[in-house]
Amino acid sequence: MTHDLGPSGIIPGILAVLLWCFTGVCFAAGSRLMGPMPYTTAICVVGLMTGVAVQGLHRRPIGDLFRIEPRVWMAGFFGVSVYTVVLILAVGIADDSDVAQVVLVNYLWPLMIILIGALFPTPADRQPGGSGRMLALAGALGFTGVAMARGPESLLRPPHHLIAHGLAFVAAMLWAAYSVLLRRWRVPEARNGSTAQWACCAVLAALVGWIRGEWSAMPALGWSAAGWALFCGIGPVGLAYHWWEIGIKRGPVQSIAVLSFFIPIGSAALMGALFREALSPYLIPGATLIAIASAIVQRTTLTPTVRTEPADGSNHEERHP
Repeated sequence: MTHDLGPSGIIPGILAVLLWCFTGVCFAAGSRLMGPMPYTTAICVVGLMTGVAVQGLHRRPIGDLFRIEPRVWMAGFFGVSVYTVVLILAVGIADDSDVAQVVLVNYLWPLMIILIGALFPTPADRQPGGSGRMLALAGALGFTGVAMARGPESLLRPPHHLIAHGLAFVAAMLWAAYSVLLRRWRVPEARNGSTAQWACCAVLAALVGWIRGEWSAMPALGWSAAGWALFCGIGPVGLAYHWWEIGIKRGPVQSIAVLSFFIPIGSAALMGALFREALSPYLIPGATLIAIASAIVQRTTLTPTVRTEPADGSNHEERHP
């Protein structure tokens, strides 16, 4: 599998980021109509069906989705199934005033992807000396942009307890590690690691929901609940994770990771537009910092490499700005 720094490598990652901007809206609406874990169970089932449909459209054997190496199964179980349930549980048990902090802790995962990739690069991702520091700076700027967009009033308030924050941090580590491993192991697209995991995630979410009594408390379902489950299951779950795997395995991983910092910005904007929630005045400054971080990554990682032939016949690489 080759790493493509052109449009075919980065566009799938961008599409995944755009779809994930709708995740907050979907969970806000779906959780109110069904309960957090029943809604998660529903969207995981729809996500699984979407992945199977995509596999069929590509005329690939459906069974390939489930014939996965044991290490990929294990990584996917923790990186997709456990990650999803732990994050939703963290947000669910957090005090209302702590939710913004918990979500922010989860968005350490793009920074983790950048740092892990810089510390343990694949041969195709190796950068010249000094690039690691620039990538770390870009990651820190991106995370600062997310924090700024949330607003200091919600972030500086002492949390009621740190259990939810700890769960969100664990979730961030699981997802970042899984994304890096997918690229390092070069898992074929026909056998992506996430589609089959939606079955495991659905079972886990259903079990946690049963333990928490959410199924017995679930209100009567209507067309609205079904619509939100279908939209989230097809888009932010089924298609987004499919495209994310393509982008993270083919494209410029650091650039895609920094662009992921825009997810909470887009989510906040959609929440304000669809639910008439007040937008933070810090959204634009936060987005500006993320854009600067993205530019730093582009400058650092997408510098073209020119191979020259010196007089002694040895190969020599020069990087030109």
